[in-house]
Amino acid sequence: MKRVEIFNLLATALTLLAIVPKTECEGEVRPIAQINPRPLCPSQFALVNYACGRLPFRPGAPPGPPPAPPSPDDDGGDDDGGNDEGHRNHHHDNGHGHGHGQGHSRRHGHRHRRHQTQEEENCCRWAREVDSQCVCELLVRLPPFLVRPLHIYKLTIGEDCEITYSCGGPI
Repeated sequence: MKRVEIFNLLATALTLLAIVPKTECEGEVRPIAQINPRPLCPSQFALVNYACGRLPFRPGAPPGPPPAPPSPDDDGGDDDGGNDEGHRNHHHDNGHGHGHGQGHSRRHGHRHRRHQTQEEENCCRWAREVDSQCVCELLVRLPPFLVRPLHIYKLTIGEDCEITYSCGGPI
């Protein structure tokens, strides 16, 4: 009986060895190729799109610097020769005054710095995380003059956030 059990165990072991394939690297050593991991562009773009999609739409270019203050000999007028002091003191009866604190949008020689909103901060944060390689691969579809060597793309979000992506040339 013991011989039958040993024979069955030996047959089972040989069958398993016949079924299991040989490994390919017997006696052969292959160097492991170093592959630079590609950034996860779709997920980076998805995060930025989600964060920046909450920003209000503001058409046009961002506002430029405030106008230069008038020179001392300028009366602030329209150069028609008349004194414009009367216009500055003129008040409308329709509720739209020119005084401070009434919501008039004219700047009075000084600029108030507006802090970023939470939406702008989130958008800026996630836009900074986007890899330049992702941006360059996306922008390669632009006309050739925009995909020249050593091109820099700037993204401005609000007044306090500017992000620069540099591309080394066509991909």
